[in-house]
Amino acid sequence: MSLSPVISIIVPVYHVEKELKRCLDSLLNQTFPDYEIILVNDGGNATETAICEDYAANNQCIVYRYQTNQGLSAARNTGLSIARGSWIMFVDSDDWVNEDFCLKAITAVRNHQAQMAIFDLVYTTGDSRDGSVHRSILPEGIYPMETILKERLVGNIVGFVWNKIYKKELWEGIIFPVGEVWEDDAVLHEVIDRASKIVILHDVLYYKPGRKGCITEKAHRTGEWAKWVYIQRKKRYLYLQKNHPEMMDIECNVMAGAAIQYARFLTNCQNDLLAVRDVSNCLRINSVQINKGSIKRKTAYYLLFNFPTMFFCLVKLLVCIKLIKE
Repeated sequence: MSLSPVISIIVPVYHVEKELKRCLDSLLNQTFPDYEIILVNDGGNATETAICEDYAANNQCIVYRYQTNQGLSAARNTGLSIARGSWIMFVDSDDWVNEDFCLKAITAVRNHQAQMAIFDLVYTTGDSRDGSVHRSILPEGIYPMETILKERLVGNIVGFVWNKIYKKELWEGIIFPVGEVWEDDAVLHEVIDRASKIVILHDVLYYKPGRKGCITEKAHRTGEWAKWVYIQRKKRYLYLQKNHPEMMDIECNVMAGAAIQYARFLTNCQNDLLAVRDVSNCLRINSVQINKGSIKRKTAYYLLFNFPTMFFCLVKLLVCIKLIKE
């Protein structure tokens, strides 16, 4: 491995002892030769630590760091702080990648003098390459930042960092928020905003198996996902309000939808009227206005925005009616 590898691949490790070897083997099987794997052991157990130490001892391209458990964001931040490559990629250690993961991504950005590329991924099971393909609705090609950012706002660009390659400079001064969930979406819009030219590449290079017990699965199962979507959407709303007011028509509707879902979660799962009122106050303070959606959606938002107590009671009533019917 050279002292200045072309690509740094950041891999956080925690509670993935069954999947870790598959991930590392796929990264070591790359057709592109000049890269480093930054393996950040975030307080993993003895088995995971032994795997990390063994792979690092036997593969010069692996840079290994151990730290006490601080969470996924902190592990990624550690990786960013020591990355030597001029390009950055991320891989979660329970996932795996195509052998051309590095080659096709770096070729795309180099050929088009771009600062970022987005490629396809598959939600799969185990070692299979079959599954549900996630790709941008945009045709393969080169796009300005504004187009990609708008597509991200409406959800046509997946809000995770791992199916992309980035010029390292895009990450200067940006860190993942420690202790939060959906940390990718907290920062991705800022990274996109710094790239003048972005490539859409319709090659499947990343494989995402479903895994019970992972952070995302737990958040969906408990309903906490609604909370974190709302928190990260609020940050993004404020960022766009300051830096891209021309995109606020889109973001207002997205923010409104996140607020409705979170308020429902607070009502049904937390029984927290005060928190619902806090959401309503936040919407009014930041002048979040909905301008698209069904009559049902607009009505729900109108009540939440203007009459949060009535929203709370109505949601409770609808749940009771549904239970009676069942």
